[in-house]
Amino acid sequence: MPPGRLPARLPVDPDLAPEGRRPRRATVVALVFAGGCVGGWARYAVTTAWTGPASAFPWPTFAVNTAGAFVLGVVVVLAVRGPRWLRPLAGTGFCGGLTTFSALVVAVDRLAAHGHPATAVAYAAASTAAGVAAAWAGLSAAGRAVGAR
Repeated sequence: MPPGRLPARLPVDPDLAPEGRRPRRATVVALVFAGGCVGGWARYAVTTAWTGPASAFPWPTFAVNTAGAFVLGVVVVLAVRGPRWLRPLAGTGFCGGLTTFSALVVAVDRLAAHGHPATAVAYAAASTAAGVAAAWAGLSAAGRAVGAR
């Protein structure tokens, strides 16, 4: 195929049923909404119950983002073999509501703006490393669990 040309047939969407039927759009939207509500509520519960000074390392946001990366790693593995509703409910909805990159950026900005640049850099680096490690751990754990069947 010449460079710059799309293949005549694109890859199959993993959310399509084996017989080729798409899930109803309203069902997918409802699943994402429900998962997002639960994920957002969980984030809110953790960040309001676990507070600290504005100059401190933002442990609540770090914890929910790291936990969400782990859960997303698990969901990625399970969604391949599991029900079609798992990915929009748990992956897009729950993990999307639980974790936010914007919360990480706001925390880094606040720390830096209030004279704590070292903490800001440490938080950004630790969040990135912990997120990648947690996602890998989730992928590995779910892969072992699914492979053990």
